[in-house]
Amino acid sequence: MLTWGRNFRLLACAVFGTGVFFGIQTALFYNFIVDRIGIDSVELGYMESLREVPGFLNAFFTAITIYFAPPILSGFALIVMGFGLAAYSQANVFLEVLIYSFVWSIGFHAWLPLRGAMTLAYSEGDEKGKWLGQLRSVESFATLGAILLCLLAVNALEFEGLFQIGGGVVAVGGVILMFASRQLQAEREPRLVLRKRYWLYYLLSFLQGCRRQIFITFAIFALVKVYGTDRNLIIKLVLINQVVVLVVAPIAGQLIDKLGERKMLSASYIGLFFVFIGYAVLHNANHLYILYCIDNFLFIGGIALTTYLNKIAPKSDLKPTLAMGVTMNHVAAVAVPLIGGLAWKHFGYQVIFISGAVFVLISLIATQWIKTGRSSAS
Repeated sequence: MLTWGRNFRLLACAVFGTGVFFGIQTALFYNFIVDRIGIDSVELGYMESLREVPGFLNAFFTAITIYFAPPILSGFALIVMGFGLAAYSQANVFLEVLIYSFVWSIGFHAWLPLRGAMTLAYSEGDEKGKWLGQLRSVESFATLGAILLCLLAVNALEFEGLFQIGGGVVAVGGVILMFASRQLQAEREPRLVLRKRYWLYYLLSFLQGCRRQIFITFAIFALVKVYGTDRNLIIKLVLINQVVVLVVAPIAGQLIDKLGERKMLSASYIGLFFVFIGYAVLHNANHLYILYCIDNFLFIGGIALTTYLNKIAPKSDLKPTLAMGVTMNHVAAVAVPLIGGLAWKHFGYQVIFISGAVFVLISLIATQWIKTGRSSAS
């Protein structure tokens, strides 16, 4: 039984806010940009590529924690996220959506590595997978509630009202997090960590960026643009997905602790391979709805990358290496939407998902180099 300390509870409040943010953003965004803004695949590629550019600043965000405690910096980051989402309510043209997406992305990418480091610092014991799974459950529960709100209130509040609510909730979560312990500030860490011993973590992070960006950018967009799926059905689809994630996330964390990262990641990649292939070759929308939910479920295996790093890296390397891993992830995430948008236009959307299957196969092969034992990181 996990007993949450004060700092972990405050962190959970912030994570809850991000869950609300992404619940509303995921449920509404693609119908918003297609039905209201009318963008095409190339414009989507430009927007998503620009939105991922702040990922290159993760090392910078980590470095300035020497001067600003992680809870303070994270709090400000979540406030910026909230502003960007709320500003969608004022967007009428592609350029405005482009700018507001970039704004909230700056906040999100500042928050991302700090969240992982604070989770490891505020959790107790060696079985970090359980704590990561608990936070994922909190986020999934918040996302579920936000999606339910969208389902019940979208016709009354429309896109604009719901974007404002989502932005407000995540900003409040940021303010709450500022009251967490600033103990991490005293830990003098290298500003950047790029070491040979972490090559496998960097490679898997890069490949994760490739395949994840393909699915995040184009999966729901294909359902809306190609198959004409309306916003109510998309909301229901995302709702079903979150129910599954909410139930399974804690179990996944425990299985990582029990079975190890290599087995969990391998199983995840095998499933993802068939998901990507299915998205390319199946043309029944109902089949694609099922594959979408399976894909999101299998991405829970990504928890294993963080616990793997925790086993091979000393404490002083964790935060800057997490930041570098996210930066590696975003090297791919910037290029994939641009190339994918152009590939969609000239060759059809199927080629994008076939490419995703190739990245998954490479990930599966690379995962076999993961050592199951705990390294003597010191």
